[in-house]
This record gives sequence, C-alpha cells and structure tokens, in this order.
Amino acid sequence: MKRSALYAMVWAKPMTQLAAELGISDVGLAKACRRHAVPAPPRGYWAKLKAGQKPPQTPLPTPELDVVVQFAQSDPAERERQRIMERKRTEVLNAVATPTVTRVVAQFSVQLDDAHPLVKASQRYCERIPRLIEQYKRRGVHAWSLTKQEDRPPSDSYGRYSLLHHGLLDITASLDLMPWVLQFHASIFRGLVAGGMAIARREAPTGRPISRSEGPAIEARFKGEIFTIQFSQGYRRAYLDADELAKKRKESSWAREYETQPSEKLTFTISGSEYRAKKTWQGTQEKLQDQVEDIVRTAFQLVPLQMEMREEREAAAAIAKREEEARALVRRQNEAKAEQLKQAFLMVDADERTRRLKDFLLRLEELADELQPPYDERAKVWVKVVRKELDARNPMEEILQRCLSVPSWSKWPPDWWPAESGGQTME
Repeated sequence: MKRSALYAMVWAKPMTQLAAELGISDVGLAKACRRHAVPAPPRGYWAKLKAGQKPPQTPLPTPELDVVVQFAQSDPAERERQRIMERKRTEVLNAVATPTVTRVVAQFSVQLDDAHPLVKASQRYCERIPRLIEQYKRRGVHAWSLTKQEDRPPSDSYGRYSLLHHGLLDITASLDLMPWVLQFHASIFRGLVAGGMAIARREAPTGRPISRSEGPAIEARFKGEIFTIQFSQGYRRAYLDADELAKKRKESSWAREYETQPSEKLTFTISGSEYRAKKTWQGTQEKLQDQVEDIVRTAFQLVPLQMEMREEREAAAAIAKREEEARALVRRQNEAKAEQLKQAFLMVDADERTRRLKDFLLRLEELADELQPPYDERAKVWVKVVRKELDARNPMEEILQRCLSVPSWSKWPPDWWPAESGGQTME
C-alpha cells in the first residue's frame, strides 16, 4: 500500500488490530512505520479518544513522497518464495546488460554548455530565483494568482526549493547546492542519452485533480520502458546556542530552540513503473559524484529487470484470476444446488395445492346440481374451465420444467449438475 494509505489506517484503529487485519505482527507494522517515517498515535491516544477527548494527530511529514510500503511476510513459504524471486532479480540486475551499457562511459563534469535542454532551462530559472523571491515579497501573497507561473518563485521547504512544478527538473534543493545539482544531472543525462535513452518531461493532465503518479515528472525512456528521475536534499535540526535562542525569543515568545536547515544528505532516485524496479542512491555530494557511472549503468540494467518483473506480475495476476474464477464457479455451483432444494419445496407445495384443487372441483361439480338455474349451469362451466386450465398449466410441472431447462444450449450443463454425472445429456 501507499505511504499515505498506511498513515490513514494507523490513525484509524489501534496498531494491534490493524496488524492482525494485515496479517503481520504489531512489531513488524511498527517497524514499517518507522522505516517510512509514518507517525503513529502516542501512548494513551485511543484511551483519550474513547473518553471523548480530541487529541491532536501528528501530520505526515513530506506527504509528497508517497512511496509504496512493503511489509515483511509472516508465512515462511511466502518468505522463501520472495527470497528466490529477489535472488533471481539480483542475478538479472548483475548479469543481464545490453551491449549499449558496456559502451557507455559516464563521469561527473562541471560543464553545462552541452547539457540537456531541461538542465539548461532549470539553470536559467535558478538564476532568476533570488530576484523572483524579492519581487514576491514586495508584491505580497495576494499577487500570487496574478503572476504567471514562470514568474513565481518555487515553493520553499526548510530552505529547499522545488522546481518540478515550474516545468523544469524534479529537484528539491537549496539555492547554494543548485549549481552542483544541475552539473550532476547534466552528467547523468549525458551518459543516459549516449546509451540511447530519451529524457523528457511528462506533463500532468488538465481539467481534473491528479495524484503524484499522474502528475508532472522527468522520465527516462528506453525500449518501451519508462523510469522517473527525482533528486532531493534532506533537512536537519540545527540547535541554537543560548544567545541565539534568547535573541529569537525576544522577537517571538514561541520561537523554537532549533532551526530546520538543509542537510548534506542527498537522494537520487530512478523509479520504474513496476514498484520494485527502483534504485536509490544516497550520500554527500562527493559520494554521489563518484557514483555517476554506476547510476548510468544501473539505469540501463533496470530495463530488463522491469520487463521480467512485469512478466512475473502478469503471470501472478493470471494465476490469481484463474483461482478466483475457480472459487466463483464453486460459489455458483453451491448457490445453484441450494436453489434446487428451494424449488423442490415449491414443487411439493404446488403438488399439494393441485391435489386439493382437484378434490375441491369434484365436490363443486357435485354441488352444482343443487344450485338454482342459471347458477347450476354456470358452476359446471366454471369447473370445466378451471380443470382444463389446470391440466394445461400444472404449477408443479412448470416448476419442474424450469429446473430441468437452461436459457440456452451454450450454458449446458447447469451449475447444479454434478461433475461425476458429466454434461452429455442435453434433452
């Protein structure tokens, strides 16, 4: 499930109850929450809620990072199957490489003269950001809707600026780091394009709300496979010394004892359409800079891996569909057999009523001779009509005929027909 869905479920019911419904341990659920930075209700939250109080709910940090959360399987057989599949994928990632990969030579370069158009466009916009910020401060918030998108400053999150929604690269970083980030992307894109990949921006559909998976993104396309590329800079708490804190609290009594600032932790991600065809690199500038060639090579290796994973998923979906169809057939057969019992009881009732009606008609026929004219003759005619209609449309026989027939020959044998009896009798 998605990270946002897990967050909603964790705050909807206690962890032990949710873990049981998901088929995992509460310890495993808690680990998954910590691993994906999903805040959980503190001790005493549910008791306060039950007592009628409204304790605050911790917001989900960085909700835009709505990644897929994987849970540890408690079934040993399933865990072994996952290990085998993971080992197979690793073999593919390490051994299956197209000839193109072996010819690609990628290295970090500070040059942007021949950079990809998206990098150049991002560079031009980054040079304007300080001026756009100043203009926005002077005009005020009310001027936002009156300003063209390309003339708006990017959104600010703890000193980091996101460029994606301005028609540029999918980057979240501080202004100080931005020149290096552009050099890093230019180096990566050179290697990918040299190997035959196409780098393009995917625009969001217009006219309706969208999720992040449908929104704008930077895509790398190769042999029909598509991967998205993202870069983000982390953030950290920088605690103030006593003098700085005192100064801050003179300006504002609710000032915190720390400031949130961009950190040195950088994350570069290539994600495929298959949820596990993904690779993430993390570290400092120096570490990522040394991994440019590895990033480019891995990007090409993810292509056959994604193809294999899609085949696995489609095969698993086909098996699941066949199993569901088999279960649905069993359900239909059981329902059809139970329906035959109901119809049998209806036939018993109809047969009993038919016998009673025949006896009644005999008595009424005898009584007709004692009636005054013209009622004696009318009674005999009425009995004759009812008896003739009963012979033509016996309710019990109608129900039996309905049970022993099907809407068309193509549906023979009916769902209630026993397998051991075969399906050869069609009359």
